[in-house]
Amino acid sequence: MKAPELDVGSLYRAHFSDVRRFVFHFVQNAALAEELTQDAFLKAHEAWGSFRGEAPERIWLLRIARNVCLDYLRSPRARQAKAAPLDECGGMATAPGREPPLTVEQAARQAEMTECVQEFVLSLPETLRTPLILHDMEGLTNAQIAQVLGVSLEAAKMRLHRARARLRDMMEVRCDLFYDERNVLSCLPLGPIRSPSD
Repeated sequence: MKAPELDVGSLYRAHFSDVRRFVFHFVQNAALAEELTQDAFLKAHEAWGSFRGEAPERIWLLRIARNVCLDYLRSPRARQAKAAPLDECGGMATAPGREPPLTVEQAARQAEMTECVQEFVLSLPETLRTPLILHDMEGLTNAQIAQVLGVSLEAAKMRLHRARARLRDMMEVRCDLFYDERNVLSCLPLGPIRSPSD
């Protein structure tokens, strides 16, 4: 089955924000996420002839974006930048109108929780980090995660389960967990975050 004619503009407009957000969760740097997202779309353009529609375009693009991220993370450039701090776009946006405005103290605590959780997620091995990002941050189903990763549905479920268990274990050891006055789970890091040995 021949790939449909490519409309680069519509593909880009329809999926750029999803791909960029996914990439950002990998690298935690806005400028780098922009660059790697452009690389992913370039590779998608080059590979369009091999697209057969077995998976939706978004899933196919996320698979390409994951490979671009993995190539970057294996590069000498990534090793040099490994200690770079999270940038200002690290926070997760909250849907407007659903909750009352935060006080300065609450906002600071929520930002600390977000940064803490992000550090834990980033410290997971890639095989566990990716399904967690795809499910909990991108909203993909287990079946879609399996397509992005190129694994069976059962393998995708197992990786997600292991990722959540590892994240919970790390947070229990390294964080003082508590529920704030709004009944939102918060944490205060007790020390440097290190991934437990596999």
